[in-house]
Amino acid sequence: MPHKITTIKRYRISNDVLILILEKLTPVALYRTCQAFQRVWMLVMEFQHLRYKFELAVVGMKDGPASYSTRSPLIRLQLLTAYKKDWPRLAWTDELKVRVPSTATQVDVSGNFLYYAGNQTLDLDELPSCRTGRPPSQTRHLKYITTQAECVAIDPLQSLIVASNMIGAANGQIVLRLKIRNLWTFDKHPRASSGNYECSTHIAQPISNVSIVISGTRMVVTLDFVGGLTRHLLMDWCTFQAMWLEEQDVVLLNSYYLLGVRKVPGKSVLYLYNISDMRSVAIEREYELPPIWAKSTMRFGRNTAPNSDSATPSNALFYPDPSARVLLLTSKQTGPNANGMHWMFINEAFFRPTSHPDRRIVPWVYWSQFCLIRELQTSTVVGNPQVIGSRVVYLEKDGTRSSRGYERTRLSTIDFAPYAEVATPPAAKLWTLLGKQSALRPAESYREFPTATTNGLAVEGIRATEDNIILLLENHGDIKPINILTFGVPAPRAARHDIQYHHAL
Repeated sequence: MPHKITTIKRYRISNDVLILILEKLTPVALYRTCQAFQRVWMLVMEFQHLRYKFELAVVGMKDGPASYSTRSPLIRLQLLTAYKKDWPRLAWTDELKVRVPSTATQVDVSGNFLYYAGNQTLDLDELPSCRTGRPPSQTRHLKYITTQAECVAIDPLQSLIVASNMIGAANGQIVLRLKIRNLWTFDKHPRASSGNYECSTHIAQPISNVSIVISGTRMVVTLDFVGGLTRHLLMDWCTFQAMWLEEQDVVLLNSYYLLGVRKVPGKSVLYLYNISDMRSVAIEREYELPPIWAKSTMRFGRNTAPNSDSATPSNALFYPDPSARVLLLTSKQTGPNANGMHWMFINEAFFRPTSHPDRRIVPWVYWSQFCLIRELQTSTVVGNPQVIGSRVVYLEKDGTRSSRGYERTRLSTIDFAPYAEVATPPAAKLWTLLGKQSALRPAESYREFPTATTNGLAVEGIRATEDNIILLLENHGDIKPINILTFGVPAPRAARHDIQYHHAL
């Protein structure tokens, strides 16, 4: 009797049923399914709502909470496509020129606001974002009468603004004062114990720089003293529980964890702190750094993109995927003739606690496999690199001089979008480490500044958000020109080349 062969019948799923299945997938799962099945890819490319979800994964974004009743998948797809094409090429679609008085003591960006402080005033200009329903014509301006602020931090989602100033005590020590206020009224914030906070630094040296970072109820105030000393005040801005940290630098991963870089005898390490309870802050893990960095000066890049889904504006069409956030640690050589610098990149999600005691200390030989390191010259990089989600934007000198004698600069970007196509592999001469286990793939580009953008003035520094690059230009008479370069503004516009001037009040 002949052997009976078992056969399996394969049924073709109809497109209607397949679409219903694909609609349930996450952007990353949909992308990977498209890579495996050509039929799925062709179907996804045909339907706008599926194509939009596919492109979210490509550029490292997530769908925002904005209602679909007013912002359809087509509108979202069009704007997302513009971001996908324009950001890697640094091709902004709108310029807004703001005139700030040259007497302003501080000009900076925080929480999607440009702020500039005078002796008795604080001005806040909201930055445009078509992604969150704030085109250039609909941004807000706030102005408050207050004492001189040396640094300002803004968290619009919590209606929070924190302003700092330093004063000298009778014993010569520096005292830190913070105003913790409601962003929209400048009254005491309803969740804060008081509208003001004050503490002594116990140090008599003058301060060269102040920075403030907020994440949920946690806040870090970093004080750089003249002479190289740095101190960090970690605090709960609601209860005012606080403690000083002596790390070279720290970065808030979220409201529960903080990463600090510290020099210990013979080496440098990263400490992962559990800060969920301010009464018992503890080190949970230790990550060894390369031995050659033991004598280097190290600083973190500040990633300004949302670190969680809950930190996303309710009117956002889409936003950078928190799981794709990149952490940047810079290492500068020290000494009179030192000019070398290394930038280390790693996915921020790599740093997490462990329940295994034997894994508490992580050797560099292991976790270097998840890192990328790029080599640069300290003399060519201007200011601090700007980190936004999975993208890094920085200002660098191009080696030429203008007719007025200043060194020309250009915009450069390194994009680590998770699934974007990388045209050319990273140059081995510049990328001294490409970890075999790292999912990061760098795509680099740069752009010279058009003369019409800078009006022939030197660019002294840049700031960047998810939607803008802000140029801080050299003073021109009694004006400090600021140029806001915005991505995603629909084109064409009737007044595309008209320059808008916003005078400071």
